[in-house]
Amino acid sequence: MKFYHRTKELAWEKIKKEGILFGIPDNHSYRYTYLSPLDFGDSYGPILLEVDYEPRGKPFDNYGFNPPEGQICWQFSVFVPIDIKKVKLIKK
Repeated sequence: MKFYHRTKELAWEKIKKEGILFGIPDNHSYRYTYLSPLDFGDSYGPILLEVDYEPRGKPFDNYGFNPPEGQICWQFSVFVPIDIKKVKLIKK
C-alpha cells in the first residue's frame, strides 16, 4: 500500500544515511514513523515521501484495520524500520 510521510531536510539526510525510515534503534530510545494515506501539506516539513508499506498490526504498527463506518485510518505509527528501498522522494 502507498502511504505518505512528511519530514524536514536534516531528518531526510539522516534517513538516507541510515538507510531506514526510523524504526527501533540500537540505543533503546523510542522511535517510530507516522504514515498517512493522505498528504496534509507541509506542516510536518517540506519533504514529502511516498512509502510502500503493508500494515500488519501489533507489534509492527497500530494501523486501524476496522475504522467506524464512514471513517478512515488517516494516520498511524510504524514501530519497525522501513527499508529506504520502500521510500520514494516525491517533493523536496
